[in-house]
Amino acid sequence: METAINILISIIALIHIAFLVVQMFFWNTKFVQEKIVRDFTPEQISTILAHNQGLYNGFIAAGLIWGLFILQFPQIEPSSIVVFFLICVAIAGIFGSITLKRPTAFLIQSIPAILALFLLWYPHF
Repeated sequence: METAINILISIIALIHIAFLVVQMFFWNTKFVQEKIVRDFTPEQISTILAHNQGLYNGFIAAGLIWGLFILQFPQIEPSSIVVFFLICVAIAGIFGSITLKRPTAFLIQSIPAILALFLLWYPHF
């Protein structure tokens, strides 16, 4: 079970590295513009991207605050950090699906994160 969890978490991390590469280096390519951006006006894309960036910045702030909290309680298990960020990924996928009005973000982000959370928590039920 631990191997499956580690593989799934690795896949989720790789998906987000792919998002980073597309958004930072290939955003203005013909492929991305035709396949991802095609249905939106520039104003809509700007708003969607700003909302998503705000959400991710909120997650970073929450993670940092949580990290400060954890420093005070060394008995907190390190896997709780993974749980926190998997929850962040699941929420980001839901939010992305809502803002993009497409299920893609939910399928690519939320479903794997929820599955990984289930596998992490399953032995405790």
